[in-house]
Order: sequence, then C-alpha cells, then structure tokens
Amino acid sequence: MEKKNRFSNLLEQLMTKADLKNYTLAQELQYDVSYISKWVSGRMLPAEKSSEKVLHVISKCVVEALNEEGRENLFYDYKVDNLEDLQEAIYDNLEAEYVYVKNLKKSTGTEIAPDILFYSELPLLQFITKMKHPVLRRVKALEIVAAMDLLSLEHEYRLMIAGIENEHLSVRREYPTVHFSVMVNLDIGERDCLYDSIFLMNMMTNSSNVDFRLYGGNQAYGKIIFTVKDGFAISGMLFDNNHCMGVISSEDINTSNALCEKLKSLCTGEQLLFRKVSMRTMLVKYDYIQNVLSTNLRWLIGHMTEYFLPEDLFEELLSQENEKEWRVDFQMIRKTHDLTKHILEDSTIRIMIYESALTNFAVSGELDFYNHKVILTTEQRMKYMHHLLELIDKNPKLEMKLIHGGFVSGFQFIQPPSLFMSDMVSYLRLDTDEYQGNIRILNGASITHLFNDFYEEIWTNQKEVVIEDKETIINNIHHFMRSILLISKTEEK
Repeated sequence: MEKKNRFSNLLEQLMTKADLKNYTLAQELQYDVSYISKWVSGRMLPAEKSSEKVLHVISKCVVEALNEEGRENLFYDYKVDNLEDLQEAIYDNLEAEYVYVKNLKKSTGTEIAPDILFYSELPLLQFITKMKHPVLRRVKALEIVAAMDLLSLEHEYRLMIAGIENEHLSVRREYPTVHFSVMVNLDIGERDCLYDSIFLMNMMTNSSNVDFRLYGGNQAYGKIIFTVKDGFAISGMLFDNNHCMGVISSEDINTSNALCEKLKSLCTGEQLLFRKVSMRTMLVKYDYIQNVLSTNLRWLIGHMTEYFLPEDLFEELLSQENEKEWRVDFQMIRKTHDLTKHILEDSTIRIMIYESALTNFAVSGELDFYNHKVILTTEQRMKYMHHLLELIDKNPKLEMKLIHGGFVSGFQFIQPPSLFMSDMVSYLRLDTDEYQGNIRILNGASITHLFNDFYEEIWTNQKEVVIEDKETIINNIHHFMRSILLISKTEEK
C-alpha cells in the first residue's frame, strides 16, 4: 500500500473515528466531494490561502459527528474534557501536520519524509523549528529525551526551545502522560549565574504541566540531540552562535528509538539536577526541617508562604484544612511551624522578597500554605504583615532586602519562584497555579554551586534593583498594609 503524507493520515483517522463521510464534509465546506477524497488519499492538500478556514471547518465537523464513544476516545487522545477544547486541539493537530507537509514539500520536493534526512548545515532557528515536529501533539503517550547544550545558546534560542515566549510563560493543560527528560551541560564553558539560574527555574515552571526532568552531563556539550520515542529524532553539532552542522533528522522508528534509549541510559539519578518531591514528603522525610535547621539560611521569596505566619493565624488556617486529605499528622506540622517561627525570631538568616510577591499578596490574599492555596481575608493579611514587621524589628540577625525589579531581560513579567537555600538542603517552590507538584530539591554539587553564586550575585551586586535600607523596607511594607486597608474598606461597601 502506497504511503500517504502525515496530514492525509490524520484526516482519515479523525473522519473514521467520527464516522464523518466525505460527502457531509464537502457539503459543509461547499466543495466538490472529489476534493475531500483527494485530501484523504494524499493526492492533494487544501489550498494554502484557504487552509485556515478549511481546517476550522474540518475540526468542527469532526466534533459534531462524534458519538459518545468516539468523543471519550478523542478526549483521552488529546487530554481534554470538553468539546470546545477538543475542537481547538484537533485544529491545532491538523494545522501542525498541514504546515509540516507543506514545508517538507518546499524543502525536499516530497510530501513524505524519507527515513533519514541529512543537512550539512542549518541555521539554529531552522533546527529549532524542525524540533517542533507534529508528533509532539501525541500527548496521550509521549516520551521525549534530549541532550542540549542550552546554556551556551544565545538567550532568544533558549527561550524558543523552552517555550518561554514574549516574556510570558506558555499556559497549557496538564499532560501527565508526557515524559520529557533533558540533559544540559553545566561544567564546560563559562556560566552566567544570574541568567542561567533564572532561565532554568522558568524552564521548569513552564514544563511543570508534564513529567519534566533536568539532568546535568558533559555529554550535552556542543550539541543538540532531540528524540521522541516511536516518532522522531534530530541531532546536530553547534559550531557557532547561530548554526548547527552535520544535522540528521529521522522519522524511522528504529533509529529514533535507538537514540532515545541511549540518551535515557545517560540520564541517571546521579545526574538529576532537581529532585521533584511533594510537600508531604518534605515534611515526613524531614527535608523541610533540615532546611530551616541548617546553617547559612538564604531565602528568596517569589510568592508568600506559611513561613511568616504568626501562631494564631497559623492555627486558624490549619483548622480549616482536612487532615485526611493532607495525609500528614497535623501535630507534625504544628511542631514544624513552631520550629520555623523560633528560627526566624532568633537565628541568622538572609531573606530577599520580591515586591511583586507582597503586591500580589496584598491584592489577592493568596498564600502558599504548605503547598495548599488559601485566600486570606484582609484582616488575616494585616496580621501576616504585622508579624513580618515584628520579625524585622525583633531579630537583629535577620537581614532582609526587597527586590523591586527584574535582573535580566526576558523574564520581567513572569512571577518568580521561591528559593530556600541552606548548607544542608536547598529547594525551589515554582510559581504554579495551584502550587501542587511545585517543589524541586537541588540535587548535586554543580547545581547547588550555580544557585549559591546566583543568590550571592543578587545579594551583593544587584544594587540597582535591590532595596537594602531597613527603614525603606519597613516603609514599603507599611505601604502594602495601607493598600490592604483600602481594599478592606472597598469590600465593606
């Protein structure tokens, strides 16, 4: 049987699952039925000038023609739960395949990719475009393994690969069946501790909707290798800031799988840079306590958490939670909070808080309470802020600074994560919508060294965006408290 292009294969699959007839689709499009037959058979593609309209109509017709079983199957395939999102996902899939086939025709003269394509040289932008293969829409079961010297790339290319575009993180659905492992080089070449750390944190935040793991290894030096199991692979060597040489891409399953398995064998637990854990694990395994009991405490607060809760407000919030749902002994949490409170009152600690964290807290009342999102009333917010002022006033060994701007371009409008550094256990809380699954423990000397340098660079050298004067900090906190009072008066009306 003659092979068909990827677009025609997908179109036939969707129409079959929906039991959508050529004639029905032709009527909706007001086309002759012969056009539909040629699209399905692979003898023709929709015209480029009308492709957007055609693909939207196809998506709509497929969704409307589905019976209950077909609907549930496509909900599963695309990981959506309503018809509007399903129609959008089908359109996105059709468009990706259509663009891929059109571009393949222009670059190779054929609509069906050979098993292996070789390019002696490619601009990096073209290489990245080829990485975004339509097989990535196969979200019901996807395994991606890559080795990329990301930190040697210019900033714009890093952001394109990580999906951080227009200075905002991409907003996407949860895809628990998508597994994405990336190895990067941390040890060879010069590092920009400020930009590299911020980039890695935001890359993890942007990929938190999938099973994402980041590894460190010299094997990634000077190259980009990107593989999708049972689907696609592309590899090349970086030879300047803008080009790859010796590029090989393949849709041959045996080739892509062999490369994928080889990369997987390099991604070991020892190479893992960040270990994803739950808050429950942090508490039960005592990582939380080890962090606050350790020496050299340094915190960078991107969103407000339970750390600064006064005792009465802590008990008030805890009493509203369900112990069975948390699956943690609340007595343990009480002891943990009590210990943290004493550390903040008596120990040496350096804390930097983003002004944006205080702004968001004052306006919304949103608090990360041991990885559970809670909304504080204006009265509770005032208690929280009063306690923060008391900590600054009573503990002379507590050094606090406020960050009132961004350090690097590309991330100014992205809510920063929180970083809790110590000599024993250091971890991140990424800024995800519900905070669930957002904890990453720094795993290994190389990544800990990078983040140590990152913190010291901000604390010591970023004076243009960091407020150090204690009186100015206190005045700023009073400003946020006045804002809370204004909000309170508005809510009373």
